[in-house]
Amino acid sequence: MSGPAAIAAHQHAGRVEPVRLGVRLGEATARGVDAVNGPPLDAPLHAGEVRLGGLDIFLEIDSVGPVGHIRGQIQNRTDQPIAVAALVFGFRWKRAGVEVAGRASGSYRFLRNGWQSWSFNGALDLDDAGTPEFPSGAWLRGLHHAVGNPPLDRSGWHESDLVTVIADSTTGVSCLAAVMERGRSFGIVYVRRARGDLEVEIELRFDGILAAGEKWPLEPVRVALGEDPSVLLEDYAEQYGRFAGARAAAPFVAGWCSWYHFLHRVSEDDVLRNLDALTRVRDEIPVEVIQLDDGYQRAVGDWLETNEKFPRGIARLAEEIRAAGFTPGLWTAPFCCVPESQIYRDHSDWLLTDGAEPFRGLVHPLWSADGSVHVLDPSRDEVLQHLERLFGELVAMGFTYLKLDFLYSAAMQAGAADPALPRATRLRRGLEAIRRGAGEEAFLLGCGCPMGVAVGVVDGMRIGPDVAPSWRASDAFAIAGIEETLPSTRSAVRSVLTRAWMHRRLWLNDPDCLMACEDAELSEHEARTLATAIAVTGGMTVFSDDVPALGADRRRLLVETIEVARQVDAIGLPGASRALDLLDGEFPSRVLAPSADTGFLAVFAASDDATNATLSIDARVAGPLQGVPSPRLDTKSPAGPKLPAAEDNHLVFSLAPHESSLVDLVRDVPLFVFCDFDGTFSVQDVGSTLARRHAGKERPRVWSRYESGEITAWEYNMEVLDGLRIPKSVLDEFLHTVELDPGARDLLSWCEARGVPFRIVSDGFDWNLNRLQQIHAVRFAYDANQLRYDRGRWRLAPGHPNPDCGCGTGTCKRGRIEQARKLRPDATFVHIGNGRVSDLCGALAADVVFAKDTLATWLEQRGEEFERFETLGDVIPELERILEGRLPGLPRAR
Repeated sequence: MSGPAAIAAHQHAGRVEPVRLGVRLGEATARGVDAVNGPPLDAPLHAGEVRLGGLDIFLEIDSVGPVGHIRGQIQNRTDQPIAVAALVFGFRWKRAGVEVAGRASGSYRFLRNGWQSWSFNGALDLDDAGTPEFPSGAWLRGLHHAVGNPPLDRSGWHESDLVTVIADSTTGVSCLAAVMERGRSFGIVYVRRARGDLEVEIELRFDGILAAGEKWPLEPVRVALGEDPSVLLEDYAEQYGRFAGARAAAPFVAGWCSWYHFLHRVSEDDVLRNLDALTRVRDEIPVEVIQLDDGYQRAVGDWLETNEKFPRGIARLAEEIRAAGFTPGLWTAPFCCVPESQIYRDHSDWLLTDGAEPFRGLVHPLWSADGSVHVLDPSRDEVLQHLERLFGELVAMGFTYLKLDFLYSAAMQAGAADPALPRATRLRRGLEAIRRGAGEEAFLLGCGCPMGVAVGVVDGMRIGPDVAPSWRASDAFAIAGIEETLPSTRSAVRSVLTRAWMHRRLWLNDPDCLMACEDAELSEHEARTLATAIAVTGGMTVFSDDVPALGADRRRLLVETIEVARQVDAIGLPGASRALDLLDGEFPSRVLAPSADTGFLAVFAASDDATNATLSIDARVAGPLQGVPSPRLDTKSPAGPKLPAAEDNHLVFSLAPHESSLVDLVRDVPLFVFCDFDGTFSVQDVGSTLARRHAGKERPRVWSRYESGEITAWEYNMEVLDGLRIPKSVLDEFLHTVELDPGARDLLSWCEARGVPFRIVSDGFDWNLNRLQQIHAVRFAYDANQLRYDRGRWRLAPGHPNPDCGCGTGTCKRGRIEQARKLRPDATFVHIGNGRVSDLCGALAADVVFAKDTLATWLEQRGEEFERFETLGDVIPELERILEGRLPGLPRAR
């Protein structure tokens, strides 16, 4: 191949070559900086320094095989300010259609990733027409796109925000182009066909003013080639998350929200009635969060003042939710205010502008007399101080789960007090002020938010439009160009599936609420399809029904959705779910959440076709299966998936329109490894070390009570650790010092390579295990206890207690091994541990035991057989021998 040096090259997918570097200069308008008409100034793209229009651009290009990154800075070398709309990086994907395994290239499809939570997200054909012209004006386009008025020279190009991945529909070879945003710019990716190749251009959209001599660092641009678009997206998100400090380790979230059942009509009595119902069914419906949504405030913008439906105010409500053992949650739209609000009357100078008038960020007829909703300007320091104070007060009331809505409004093209500030930076400043006010321990959920700018600030992110009690959006709200962004179950499910790769890489995915109510317009099939999408992707699971009125069938659907989603999420960090046919159609039809021992497979029939759809999937994608997959989330019909004839090795599903099927996958495995974490997988004992450091005075006294048999191991945890005041920053600093056993990574790799299930079983806590997976970039499935923060203090809950075992722990290791043995009675079960308190019962339940420290001492005293080890690397040769001995026809190991 001739031409410039490739930025990325792949044996089958071809090469990505640099073409051009461009600058779009800007001009001041009533709505801030916008691009001037005409194409950008440009020059060849290469590493080093380039001067364009008074700007010096310095670039570093890092190419490693199929992946390339561009980093750098832009500087104004003149003595006058320069308005900069965008920087352009142009590439050519050469020989994108090479033959792979005898298959010639065909047409192309690409992922259209929307700018914010509700924007259209799905796979489309890469045709010659490009993204259609938006029919309803620049302002409305700007609600769902990074640029309301796209440059004229982008006609005929397809557009995606933050990231896209393009794939050859026949061969599967793929190209990813993306930006790792951190609030300096908005990344827009453009793609079009060009003489047999594909042109790919990435614009870093600033819409700001670079002062004389000033430098702006550029957010990294990434291009990558491969043969699976989902793998390219997952790899990008993992690296992006590490680069941006993604907050992806919070424990699984299950909750109740007031919105979809009560809407703006919600009252204090409604919330208290559901609080009482949830308290009574806590063991059946295990939710942690109770969140009050829109409808409590006196006026939008005055978030501390309530209306007549909440006569005692929100602080008292938060106290009652906390007293019942739940986490209080609250909805706000932090940048929004209406003319009726006090903040508007007192501080109208704090608003974004449109010329001499306040800028209108959205129209909401239920919020103000004329529907106008205005937007606070985060380029003002006074606004940042207001946000810090507001969210500090809300957290002090007890609201440690905070849903932040309509966030895009602060980043729209509008006049700001500091017009030099790029729009993305304006929004990021506001989000960071909210985080400073709320503190590190609060859970922030972004909604209606541009995706990239929030990475590293929010803990959760809505990744689709609002659900609705109907499959499609209501015609009453249809506006040309935004049909797919309006509330509908169909659009929500599509986004949940196509953005599954973001989960626990950039944040926790929020798929929006499960619609379990029986009076919705959704059919039984459609309600289960929404539940299936939520469950199989393992994201946050929140419902919004009137709990006392919830019928038995829908209650079972809710309970099982939470159960499956929690199991999928516990497969480990990063998220495990993958759309197997991400780009084949607008709506993925096959999603797999695999682990080495079990997993879930979901299939979806999104078509409106009146005839049943037949979907088949090669069973080998999930490994060798044990028996018939079991249906889940099937509240009425006992029928499961139809199995194929044995010779074709496929699972076949016959589904009605809008129907789905979710099945358990139990892999046929001869060996199963359970491993303790504290002092075994890790060098340090996390819980014991923290107890010594932060509960030193109490610990010896309580430990002696445990040793005497007066209290159980879990009761010891509750007395010493529950209520412990450890700031999250202090905990995180300590977790960064926790080392893995020298053989831990090797053991994980050995198990993965041989398809041997590996599972951490720990009497420690989910919060710590999630964070340690993120810190060390390892993934493991686990069972553990639950840890939450409440006003700076630890709050604990047992994960898997077993009253039939005398261990007295929160997570009984014997119970977890016995549960796994029920599914695989012929497998050999291994337990690896080091402590007598929580490991002894697991060791006695296993077939083969590896022990050290006090566990080894106790087993020796009892005359039990075990293998000694020093590091987990010592275990691997023996596991190899056991696995060889478990081949068909050989005796069972002990």
